[in-house]
Amino acid sequence: MTGSNGTIYTFGYGGRQVETLAALVALHQAVVIDVRLKPWTKQPGWSLSELKTVFADCYHWVQALGNTNFEKGGKVRLKDEQTGIEGLVKMIRAGESPILLCGERDPSGCHRTVIANLVAKLTDAQVIHLPLPLAGRTEPADEQLGLFSWARPGHKLPQSDTIRPKRTQKRPKK
Repeated sequence: MTGSNGTIYTFGYGGRQVETLAALVALHQAVVIDVRLKPWTKQPGWSLSELKTVFADCYHWVQALGNTNFEKGGKVRLKDEQTGIEGLVKMIRAGESPILLCGERDPSGCHRTVIANLVAKLTDAQVIHLPLPLAGRTEPADEQLGLFSWARPGHKLPQSDTIRPKRTQKRPKK
């Protein structure tokens, strides 16, 4: 069961806006595959019903790909690995581009990377973790997607999308 190529994207929504994912879905003509064991969160915009409203037929929750060890930690254990992986392999072979969605912002610490690598091994697909950073930056390329087209050099991005450095010294009193 090898061969076919294609691309598997991954996206971690932690601290990000749904509009970022929507722009990536449009850009890559992709389908969102939610790989969370439980597709509900306190972070606005990222729960099952909200995602279905935004993405309609381009959103699918695949509980089989949820990590049953998420809460207690340990090695990644998918709820139904065979069923979930077979479904993704079929998508890739049909020429579809899935974006594997989970809450963990860093792909190296998330089970979506394990899933993507398993599917890539079976299909020879390329794995790309989104969003891609701009040159010289580590995080995120939202303005590259046109989400903040109003942002010009010297203007700051909205606070929710900006990582603020810890202040090590107190400001002098005026």
